[in-house]
Amino acid sequence: MTCSKNCSRHLGWIALTTLVLAACESSDETDPVVARVDDAKLTVAVLTDQIPGTDVTSEERRLYVDKWLQQELLYQEALEQDFASKARVQRLIDQATRDLIVAAYIDETFEDTQIEITDEDVEQRYHLHSERYLRHDAEIHAQHILVGSRRDASSLRQALLRGESFEDKARDLSLDLETHTEGGDLGFFAASEYPELWEACANLTKGQISQPVSSERGYHIVRLLERKEPGTVQELADVEQRVRIELIRERHVQRLDDLITRLKDDHSWHIDETLFE
Repeated sequence: MTCSKNCSRHLGWIALTTLVLAACESSDETDPVVARVDDAKLTVAVLTDQIPGTDVTSEERRLYVDKWLQQELLYQEALEQDFASKARVQRLIDQATRDLIVAAYIDETFEDTQIEITDEDVEQRYHLHSERYLRHDAEIHAQHILVGSRRDASSLRQALLRGESFEDKARDLSLDLETHTEGGDLGFFAASEYPELWEACANLTKGQISQPVSSERGYHIVRLLERKEPGTVQELADVEQRVRIELIRERHVQRLDDLITRLKDDHSWHIDETLFE
């Protein structure tokens, strides 16, 4: 099979370097060869090691093999032209080697020290830095019930106006599997997320129920619970994952700083500050 020169521009070459080198080093003659370029071979074992898992499709494996083939062709050509000995290439190789070794050292150093974030940690950070979690756009908090026809929606609306429980109707009737167990609660959302439901609430006051609203999913009855203007603080439930990730990142940076401090004590080092004056 051939490949045009133009197809190479779409590929991420660096990610395949490890695969190329591993394929070149494979020496098991009983391992079936998937692809080859001159003496370099990509075997089944190497391919499986690089893209493990049972959920990988044949198309994805074939794409990976095509990328290996193109990377190997370029690699062999570069070697023939003695690119490996060029000073710039050597500097890149040295830096990549240093980066890989440092990354492996950090991973192994911290592999047995998991960063644990409690709910109390999240809540404390949320309250201390609430200015970080302001809304950029107006949002509303609403519930909805999704049914299959306008007639069902109209009948449902009349029942709700008579005082029947919105939450019970949502649990019993709503076709929205993501919200029906929560009484149809959508949480806070901006106009861009549910434009039809947002529009239905445009003229509603708190607690009011909308007319039937059509969407590509069916027909909705919506109840407005609350409005929030831009610049107000988002609810903790809506930013909890973001807060948790921020805490994990900060604690990783802190333990890395602690490691660097310890290493500075263990090694002789110096920076000539006069060069920065």
